[in-house]
Amino acid sequence: MQAVHEPMPAMASRPATRWWAVPLWGRCAALGGLGAAVLFLAAHQVLIDDAYITLDYARSLAQHGQWALAPGHPANTATSPLNVLLLAGLIVLSGAPVVSVGILLIASLVATGAALSAICARLGRSQWLAAIAVSLLVVNPLLISTIGLETYLGIALVATLGAAVVARRPVATGAVCGLLVLTRPDLAAFAAAALIAVIATSPTRTRARRVAQVMGVAGVVALPWFVASWWWLGSAVPDTLLFKTSEVWAGNSFAVGLWHYRLAYPLAVALSVLPAALGLVVLAVWSAVGTRRRAGSAGVLAVVWGLGALLHITVYLLLRPPPYHWYYGPAIGSLSMLAVLGIGMCNRRLRWTGSTGGAVLVAATVVFLAARPWTVMPISTNWASATEYAALAARAPSGTTVEAFGEVGTVAYFCDCTVVDRLSDRAQVAEVLRVKRAAASPVVRTLLDWNYYRFKAGPSIRPVYRFTFAEDPTGVPATSSWRPQASLMVVRPVG
Repeated sequence: MQAVHEPMPAMASRPATRWWAVPLWGRCAALGGLGAAVLFLAAHQVLIDDAYITLDYARSLAQHGQWALAPGHPANTATSPLNVLLLAGLIVLSGAPVVSVGILLIASLVATGAALSAICARLGRSQWLAAIAVSLLVVNPLLISTIGLETYLGIALVATLGAAVVARRPVATGAVCGLLVLTRPDLAAFAAAALIAVIATSPTRTRARRVAQVMGVAGVVALPWFVASWWWLGSAVPDTLLFKTSEVWAGNSFAVGLWHYRLAYPLAVALSVLPAALGLVVLAVWSAVGTRRRAGSAGVLAVVWGLGALLHITVYLLLRPPPYHWYYGPAIGSLSMLAVLGIGMCNRRLRWTGSTGGAVLVAATVVFLAARPWTVMPISTNWASATEYAALAARAPSGTTVEAFGEVGTVAYFCDCTVVDRLSDRAQVAEVLRVKRAAASPVVRTLLDWNYYRFKAGPSIRPVYRFTFAEDPTGVPATSSWRPQASLMVVRPVG
């Protein structure tokens, strides 16, 4: 049998590769990475205290192989296991904890840009939409104020989740759902929304199989950590859930927190919330119109990002923690993405109006950020700046134990000492657990008993010195505007 030789088509001459020949998703990814790099250069010296808590955990894991805020004292108060693990790996490679924050920030926004670009390509929409969406995330003042925490990582995963569901890839969807839960357990709200979208878009004959794939892969990704945490650390869910649901800010709550922040940071809050408010409008329009038509992929994004954000907010309203500003980050990020891509699904005039408005908002926010002094983050609730806390930590005697005064992350990072706090001393968890359990309903008490079945408090850490506020002219000034009165910080012997 003779082989058939077909004539080869003439090879078209290819022009030399230029920078604009980079794939479209690569351009949006590069835009996210470039924005993250500039952002990190501006903000790396003013990270908030909770970002340093994460860095304390990551450094302890990288340098000592311990899950602890203070080396030698294992604890379980790292809210985001995935963020700590990624930062620890980067610290091992780079040897620089703060630089590792920048690397992870860049990677997160690169992934966000690539995911948004992939969604636009699949939906046949302009890549300008992806560029505007990732730019809004880069310059959002509230999101910027969470650098070092898991917010940008979580938003990158939410964007990737939208891309996976739109592409109808149940295995990838399940993997991202599992990573979201490892990033923060409350991000399971977006995983639940994605599952609803998978059910709604799957043919009847394959629906059960796809749901099983999503749930099965998510379980394989997430469950091993929670089992290991329950067995070795004494609780599957971090102790921070116990602390935050027991904490009360007088006259304030998660429901009205953004309004409260508006009083101290009016322009920063307005620029942060406006894109998310437009996302709520898009969600409302889709709910009124899209459900009466075949909404297609636009409806998928409305469910994953819009419904996911509402479910996430509902979780916090039910838990009733204090209104720490990073709690609003995932909802603001997902609704901002929905606003841009949702308007991009409209008619030509609305698309042009939305794109122009988004570009103007990005430019206005850049002007705001460039004009402000970078001594603290655009939104901060800390009692002092990172520089001031570092100066205080330097006054503590080397090798001793020092009791914290409520904010522990920054002083623990810079102090050559062991800082004693409920986040580092598990003996203090036992008392909080006892009080919480006594006031809990039977159902909540049972859940607490299951979660803390293997909990062992251990001996208490005895401080020799303590950080405190005092009217001492030799103290370190705490100039943060969030604290009701300006004070001086000192180190004093206990007792």
